[in-house]
Amino acid sequence: MWPIQPSFSHSFRDTPCPGGEKCQVPFCVFYHGKEKLPANTTRTSAFEDRFKLEDSANRAAIPTPRAPTAPTKQVPFVGSLVHNDSSLNAGTARLGATASSLAKTPAQTARQPQTTTGPISPPLTSNQARSAPVSEVEVSLRPRTLAKDPAGFTKRLQCLQMMQKFMEPLNKGLLQSSDKAIKSLYLSSNQLKKLAVEEEGRIAEASGTIYDNKIRQRLNTLKNMKMETWVEERNDSIAKEHAAKATQGNSSQVRPPIPPPVNTGLSREEEVMVLSSCLVSSQVGLDQFEYVTEVPTEEEVEEARGAQYMANCWEECDRCRTRFQVFSERRQEDGALTTGGKCVHHWGKSIWPKKGSNVASGKTKWSCCQGETGTPGCTTGDTHVFKASSPKRLALTMPFIETPENFEVDQLAAVCFDCEMGYTTYGLELMRLTAVSWPSHKPILDILVRPLGHILDLNTRFSGISTEQYFNAKSHDPVNPVFDANDLRIVENPYVARDLFLSHVSPKTPVIGHAIENDLKCIRLVHPTIVDTVFLYPHPTGFPRRHRLKHLAEKELGLHIQQGGAAGHDSFEDARATGELVRLRVKVEWSRLKILGWTIRDGGIFPPAPTGLPWPPFSYAPPAPPMLPVDTSFMPNPAPKRKIEEVDNGTDSEGSKKRQEGNQE
Repeated sequence: MWPIQPSFSHSFRDTPCPGGEKCQVPFCVFYHGKEKLPANTTRTSAFEDRFKLEDSANRAAIPTPRAPTAPTKQVPFVGSLVHNDSSLNAGTARLGATASSLAKTPAQTARQPQTTTGPISPPLTSNQARSAPVSEVEVSLRPRTLAKDPAGFTKRLQCLQMMQKFMEPLNKGLLQSSDKAIKSLYLSSNQLKKLAVEEEGRIAEASGTIYDNKIRQRLNTLKNMKMETWVEERNDSIAKEHAAKATQGNSSQVRPPIPPPVNTGLSREEEVMVLSSCLVSSQVGLDQFEYVTEVPTEEEVEEARGAQYMANCWEECDRCRTRFQVFSERRQEDGALTTGGKCVHHWGKSIWPKKGSNVASGKTKWSCCQGETGTPGCTTGDTHVFKASSPKRLALTMPFIETPENFEVDQLAAVCFDCEMGYTTYGLELMRLTAVSWPSHKPILDILVRPLGHILDLNTRFSGISTEQYFNAKSHDPVNPVFDANDLRIVENPYVARDLFLSHVSPKTPVIGHAIENDLKCIRLVHPTIVDTVFLYPHPTGFPRRHRLKHLAEKELGLHIQQGGAAGHDSFEDARATGELVRLRVKVEWSRLKILGWTIRDGGIFPPAPTGLPWPPFSYAPPAPPMLPVDTSFMPNPAPKRKIEEVDNGTDSEGSKKRQEGNQE
């Protein structure tokens, strides 16, 4: 049989093989397909296929110029939330909406996680199920680096090597056991090194200056340890690992116990009296801490309006610091609310590394993703957002007012309140308002609020308000209020929310909060009697640094709040934690005053009475000595004094004669 040439095979590529399926000729020149070839189809031989593969490989080595791609057109943000056409008395609540979202229900419009919208992964094949496990990371027998090293590196390395040496015979003894459960405790060489490194690191970190004694005791124990004790230690270690993994997996469900409320030893009225007398912040100097102590004048508001007109609605993004344009009303040509496209940002804060004597200073990182500053953002928003903080700029949207007099409010009452905000085309606006009575923590107001501008972002990560919760909320009934976190009611605008809040306070009512200047700005209120936990618990470095409410509650009360993660905060929880912090400060302050002798009686707090007899109000006081010497040269001699006995005996005349004779001599 002669070799087959490509030219021969080309003639019979469309002719079926006479042998059919029984043909045993290698590289047969005839067609062996099961289906009939179409008329316009060509079939190549094995030689031609090989030549084409070689030719395509050679062509792939030559770079071919790519066709220029058309620039992607940025789609303007026109809103991602359902529109509400309800008319308002003080202003219309304008919510962003797309044409598609208007035809959807609120449940359909709510954003779903990527895990629910992405494609479903196919089941594992048999080959994938039997895939080899990932190889372990090789562990080097070196001591762990600690911030405070209790001993030198050389000494710790020697102790670590001895620890591994004493562990090896115990580990090998596990294989000699006939019990399968004991054999399963056997560790590989890499796992044994890891165990030794971790145990030596724990001893070095916990012992400190007594490292030598602790490590010697452990080495002596391992050297003389019996197999039964080693098996018990291995079983205990495995049980602790499983418990730690189970706790970590259910961390969202397991919550620490709530500590008992603060016991001040005072009644409700007495606590309010101590609060009003000792802990109310003075209004002097609060403006330098961004508190609004006076209503902006009309001239200041007009100045802010002119500056905004000159800026042509250009703002700086509060997240990524990008310049973008925002429209209070939709742009006519495309219905856009903002420009600038997506917002790529880090939602966390910058973390500065702690500097130590034995630790090199690292780089600043973000708390959200632990990425270094300067790296691209880890979160993408639909649009850029901004925040206005100047009082005159805030007054453009909603005017400030001073707390009016309210004689229906109890004079011995205090209110603790907290606000949650979201981003709109007017900046950061009120979305939820919560107020509780202090110190009983009884809820008196907890409502959602429709903003005045188009909603850009509900800021769920911090406000705790979801899209479904916001648009499924029912209207608030002041006569029959509902206090349920899962069924919050909504009011039509911030004006209504502020009026409801003012119905519970007067100018003399202490209003309690954490960083309360933000909450008062949010409802545009100037209140003279405030109690801020920022001032009660100042930061060691001073202002403008301040403690977070989460940190203060955990440090001072042992209370864990704001554990929702991406689900956001709960304003009722924050308000109650703030109130407990103030009660703790009242307890400390009253203990100090009670030691000094202060008392509570007759509806007030009185200082101690002064000790000793009081000075008579009209008693005689001797004159003060003159400041300059008195000249007595011009003054006459004083008259001689007469004795009382001489006057009574009638010898006054004789005495006068004797005095005259004596003067003449």
